[in-house]
Amino acid sequence: MIPHIEENGEAYLIVAISTEGRKAAAEIMGTVSLGNKSIKGVAQVREANKENPPLQEKSPLQKFMEQTPKLIIPTDIILKGSSVAGHEVKVLFDIGNIGITVDDSYTKGNISPQEGKKVAIRAMRMVKKEVAKMPDGTLLTNTPTTADGLGSSRASLYESAGFGSIGGDDIMRSVVKKGKLTPISAEQYGYLMNNGHHN
Repeated sequence: MIPHIEENGEAYLIVAISTEGRKAAAEIMGTVSLGNKSIKGVAQVREANKENPPLQEKSPLQKFMEQTPKLIIPTDIILKGSSVAGHEVKVLFDIGNIGITVDDSYTKGNISPQEGKKVAIRAMRMVKKEVAKMPDGTLLTNTPTTADGLGSSRASLYESAGFGSIGGDDIMRSVVKKGKLTPISAEQYGYLMNNGHHN
């Protein structure tokens, strides 16, 4: 360190040290001259930091909200039907809630495993075709029927189609992004609604 005397008689030190070293020196001495510049004392640095606090890390829910279009609750009722292996398959979008029936029943009935597979594939194709027409942010829900003991199988099928897992209210949710189903959990849905992230 080299002593440096200003014309007004005030003494400073010219230092050639690292930034951390300058901060340490500033903490002890108040202000340290760096040629024609100086570093503020630690008290001043702390005060400056109060005015410009470090950016807070965003929570996963905040990040999810930023990446999700504003939710749109559908108001239309859409009913599509098709015949598969002699069974009538209907897909109903009722204000965003999706229901799938076979021969007008939500339960399995007398469908064989082979027929059931064909019905499921056709129903999912029908759902995807309608979803592709919907605007980004459209919220879709479903409640898998458990009356015949196959609720978990239906839930797995819906998850593979793009729905979030079953919440405490037995509802599965999805939001349309770029014409496809994107899973959304009950927690994420609650966060979006509580923060006004809907139209």
